[in-house]
Amino acid sequence: MREDIALALAECQMPRTRYQLEHFVVGAHDTPEMRFVQVCRELEALHYTIKEVALQIRKTEYEIEDLKEKGDRISLVEAEIKELGLERTRLVAIGAVREYDTLTEMFDAMPKFTREQIDGSQPDYWQSRLGRQVNLQIMSGGTNWAHLEALEQVGVLTKLVNEHKTREIKS
Repeated sequence: MREDIALALAECQMPRTRYQLEHFVVGAHDTPEMRFVQVCRELEALHYTIKEVALQIRKTEYEIEDLKEKGDRISLVEAEIKELGLERTRLVAIGAVREYDTLTEMFDAMPKFTREQIDGSQPDYWQSRLGRQVNLQIMSGGTNWAHLEALEQVGVLTKLVNEHKTREIKS
């Protein structure tokens, strides 16, 4: 592969951009507590993925060494195949580390919450999330019965219906 292409491939590596992480992954949550939880979940998943990939790389390097030591033609080709896979794995790992670093920056910049605070914020979170979703459903032409049931389960459906009736009367 040409060096300029290899460098460009390495430069592009990052599964999700900062913008995507901020707006569509973490920003998809309606409260700071749940945005904090999402960042923590993403960091946890990437942490273990990166560690596992590092171990897989080391294992593959050992396998390549062993195959090369055998020295027969088939083993040498097998070593080349493993080297090719290793090259690609290292490339993908660049993106995972970039994403982890971005999420770490987001973590450092956000308020931190205890389990008790996260649990205590759940009523506000679900009311906000379900309310936002029902408003989007109304804007798109109707609501889903399951969504209305969820609103009822958290005790806000009657309030929303009454607010809607009040707006209709004023109109």
